[in-house]
Amino acid sequence: MPNSTRQPAFTAGAPVAAGPAVTAAGPAVTAPGPAVTAPGPAVTAPGDETDPRWWMAPLAATVVAPLLSFLMAVWADLFTALPVFLIGGFVLPLALVVPGWCLARTRRRRQARIDLATLACCLAVAYPALIGGIGVAVFVVMLLTGNIHS
Repeated sequence: MPNSTRQPAFTAGAPVAAGPAVTAAGPAVTAPGPAVTAPGPAVTAPGDETDPRWWMAPLAATVVAPLLSFLMAVWADLFTALPVFLIGGFVLPLALVVPGWCLARTRRRRQARIDLATLACCLAVAYPALIGGIGVAVFVVMLLTGNIHS
């Protein structure tokens, strides 16, 4: 005698063999009486479950990246030398953090959020060197092309 309390097994995309009015996905099959859908949780791929701490990496980078930008600007004395270029030091790292807030909140996307947060903090630290490198490159190109006159 079969066990009547046992739930029928089902796989992703395959209909459940529990009766004519039961389906695993899609619209309910029309049959006499109310339509019934498959019991149990929806079948998903591994890693698609929600990440309860999805906000940790974007929040940490949102707080730490501007702080690192400020500390590096003080260390490189950019407040007196190049105050106009400080805007990029604060905006560019935060622009890298924004996609971390917008990614799907699943465990599969956790590493992408952590990578974006790490990249934003690295950019905040390297920004003064980046500005200096770009300045030297522009100077050398202008010198070699004859655009600097005495």
